[in-house]
Amino acid sequence: MTIRADAVIMAGADNSGRLARVSDASYEALIEINGKTMLEWVLGGVFQAERVDRIIVVGPVDPLGNVIGRLSEAQRGRMVLVEQRGSMIDNLMAGIEQVPDSRKALVLSSDIPFVTGEALDGFIELCEEMPAQVHYSLITKSANEARFPGVQRTYINMADAVVTGGNAFMVEPDVVRRNYELIKQAMSMRKKPFALLSMLGLSFIVKYLIGRLTIADVENKAKAWLDIVGRGVIVPYAEIGVDVDKPSDYELACRVL
Repeated sequence: MTIRADAVIMAGADNSGRLARVSDASYEALIEINGKTMLEWVLGGVFQAERVDRIIVVGPVDPLGNVIGRLSEAQRGRMVLVEQRGSMIDNLMAGIEQVPDSRKALVLSSDIPFVTGEALDGFIELCEEMPAQVHYSLITKSANEARFPGVQRTYINMADAVVTGGNAFMVEPDVVRRNYELIKQAMSMRKKPFALLSMLGLSFIVKYLIGRLTIADVENKAKAWLDIVGRGVIVPYAEIGVDVDKPSDYELACRVL
């Protein structure tokens, strides 16, 4: 069966971090890059994806509504704008609630302006080849650096490959509801590889340190621990792996887009 998905775009992050040095926009999704907001760049890629149907955007309704109002009537007809609730996991829940249990939710951040429909369709197609309840995108260091030389990312040395977590994952809505607390904890550690590994036990840390931890090890642990079938999906699309969360990323985007 061909997998299709509803996209959930997380667009509620305040512009109170490093990007405040390059833009005075109130929210990261509203930072302009060459005349278009980051949200508009992301939506452009999502609209190109043939396997994506509805698009749910979670964030501050009034400011984001101004951006969405500039879209065509047909594009607006595919969209749902949902008011943010505060924390990242609560915003995720707000978006997931709009996706029926019978469908998959393709969750994206709003700071990946390089994303393309080809990359999203390619990720979904790879997910189709390995059935699971949760699919998390992984991008190799070599793929990132080939597409964006010198880009700075946080990498994990797995036995399979040196990878970075992508800014897209696909999930069955019920899985998020049932595992709210654990997902909340994992999200708080998403850029701290050792903290994430500690959640999985000492043996995982040891295997990681000696370079023997595999993606399958993590998948098997998730199945035993949470009774969730998860898959780490290595994709060749750096456009999913490179986000804009610091001035050097912003400068890269201004050059490339």
